[in-house]
Amino acid sequence: MTTVEKASLYLTIFFIAVLLGLIAFSENGIFDYRAIMDKEQRALDQIHLVESENQELENEINALKTDMEYLKHLAKHEHDMIEEDELMFKDKPDNKGNTP
Repeated sequence: MTTVEKASLYLTIFFIAVLLGLIAFSENGIFDYRAIMDKEQRALDQIHLVESENQELENEINALKTDMEYLKHLAKHEHDMIEEDELMFKDKPDNKGNTP
């Protein structure tokens, strides 16, 4: 192999390496593409999470509009309400340490 052929081979290898470097590291290169794809996947995951939360809220709204047993349950457990034929017993706070 002559020196001219060697030089052209090395020059070709150098240009290929430079082009591969530009493809990988330049703006809009492979690494930027991967970063954008990761960001898109995180956004899609967040969208799915919000959609599932919305579905749960829609189900709860529907239950509040139509399900009387659910309303009774919420009234009893979240608002300390009772029905007409029920009794409610509450514990008095312990005042042993607060005597004047």
